[in-house]
Amino acid sequence: MRGAVKQAVLDIVPELEGQIYDVHPPDGVSESFYGVITLGEDVWKSSWAGYRQVVRLKLYADRSELLQLDRWAELLIPGLHRKRVIGADGRSFKLHYLGVPEADKFDSVSGKMIRIMRFGVYMPQASGAGSTGQPDEWLHTLTAWTGDVLGDPWRIYHTAWPAGREDHAVLWRMTGCETKMAGASMFEVRKTFTGHIASLDSADEQLTAARLVEELGTQVQLKLDSQDRRYVSVAEITSDMQADPILDGQLKLTLAQRKMRSPEEAALIRRVNVHPILK
Repeated sequence: MRGAVKQAVLDIVPELEGQIYDVHPPDGVSESFYGVITLGEDVWKSSWAGYRQVVRLKLYADRSELLQLDRWAELLIPGLHRKRVIGADGRSFKLHYLGVPEADKFDSVSGKMIRIMRFGVYMPQASGAGSTGQPDEWLHTLTAWTGDVLGDPWRIYHTAWPAGREDHAVLWRMTGCETKMAGASMFEVRKTFTGHIASLDSADEQLTAARLVEELGTQVQLKLDSQDRRYVSVAEITSDMQADPILDGQLKLTLAQRKMRSPEEAALIRRVNVHPILK
C-alpha cells in the first residue's frame, strides 16, 4: 500500500521524486524538502465499512519553503481525496482525506517545519456485491430498483462496501425491522434501510441523493413479485446531505407492507353486549 500511495503523490508532485521515505527520513538528509509516509493501525469502524487504516503524509521543508508546502497541499488534498490507487498485489483501494490533525510544527531533529495530512483507506472484511448469501427480499428489490433508476455509470451494492468499489457507487443496507398491528386480522411489517452514495465529488453525491429522494417519493410501491402481485410501499424517505457517505449514509428509507393474519390467528368476536341509553 505504501508504495502505491507514494506513486500517487509523485504523480501530483513530481518534485518529490526520490525524496519520499518510509516511516522516517534517513540520517543525513540534505534536501531542503522531502516527504515521509507512515501507516497507522487498522481500526474497526463498522460491519459495512470494515477496517480503516490511516495513511499519514508528512511534508518536511525549510522555513523559507512554507509557501511551497501550501502549494503542494492545495494540489495533494483534492488530488488524493477519493482517488483510486492500485497496490502491488493488483487490488485497488480508495483514499479519503481526513484532514490535518495539527498545525505546522518545527522538528528540532531535522531543523525543518512539518505539515501532516491524513488519508483513510477502508478495508471491508466482505464484499456486498460478492456475498454468496441471498439478501433480504426487500433489500434485493430496492437494490435492483436503484440500478434501474440511476443506470450507468452507477454500481449498486448491498449490505457492505466492497474493497474496490466503483467511482460511482450506492450501498443499501437494512438497519431495522418491526411489525405493527393494523387490525384484528391484519398486521404491518416495516423495514428501515440506509443508503450510502459515494462519487468523485460531494456535489454529485448530493444531486444523486436528491434524485433518489424524489424518485422514491413519487414511487407508490416497489414490486416484489409481479406474478403474486406482492408489493412494498414507501412509507418515508429523508436525507442528510452532510452525512459521511462511507460510514453513515445520506438516505434513510422506510418500506412497509400489510399482511393478513391466518383465520386461526385472527381475533374472534366472542360476545356482543348492547347497552340501551336510558334517559
